[in-house]
Amino acid sequence: MYLIQFKEMPLSKNDIRALTLIAGSKEPVNPRTLREELGLQRETVSRLITHLVQMGLVERRGRETILAETPPAEAFKRLYFSHRASPLHKLLSLRRAELIAKLDQTPRSLEALAAETGIPSDTLYGYLKGFLSVGVVSRRRHGKAYIYSFNFKVWPELKDFVTALREYQLLRLVPREALLIKSYGDSVLFKSIRPQDATFTSFSAYEDYGIELLLRDNYYTLPRRELSVQEVFIHSLDSAWEPFQKLFCVLFYLKNRDKLEAIDHHMMKDLKAVLQGERIKGYPTMEDIEDRMDLYDIKL
Repeated sequence: MYLIQFKEMPLSKNDIRALTLIAGSKEPVNPRTLREELGLQRETVSRLITHLVQMGLVERRGRETILAETPPAEAFKRLYFSHRASPLHKLLSLRRAELIAKLDQTPRSLEALAAETGIPSDTLYGYLKGFLSVGVVSRRRHGKAYIYSFNFKVWPELKDFVTALREYQLLRLVPREALLIKSYGDSVLFKSIRPQDATFTSFSAYEDYGIELLLRDNYYTLPRRELSVQEVFIHSLDSAWEPFQKLFCVLFYLKNRDKLEAIDHHMMKDLKAVLQGERIKGYPTMEDIEDRMDLYDIKL
């Protein structure tokens, strides 16, 4: 269970308005232009630019500002040129981007979206009403409730921008000396030889479940949180690049089989086949597994 959720840096309406001006300008934009066009004070514009720099969306060039050469900035440029007449500041500001990140082709009710996002129902209803007005979402009745899904046919660039922005923010959590293994949309998995201020996971968390390993690398996840046994197992499957690491996964699976049977992962089919005696390239043999089972008091 998460103790700390991934916290986005929300964009304000003025952030989006400024970003739109910068994206649409053929020349670098200076603070004076932003002040005049947006009707903002000097200090407000300075804070706004700093925030957009931190988000990876713009960069300073002397006293002027241009779009950054980052995936989210490039995604915003595509969004702007595809929908330049649309009120983007009304679609992306505050927690709207967080809602867009959760919306997909699977229809969900307002109550389900509120539970997933933590956005109050009244606020969420206002967001969805605005999305409906410009075709960002579609809505249909399901029983007594309405269910909503994202309109990928009309707004793929909007979804791409939100995805790129979240991915960029997540990747910035990973220390420079660490190796990213996988991003999950609201968390990242990485490994590092050096200790990190992060939560142990994957093989580094096996000791908590009675499997002590001697590892060169430490495996971590961020944001920091309490992990379930299922999360630890999925992280280890995603970390298992070598046969000996897949052996660790098999042992962990056997040790916690009652809690891991329902795991849906592309490696599970081969893992279970190995336990039936099949020999699969890149995986440990049944003999390899049996050699280690007694060490960790594991029985088939």
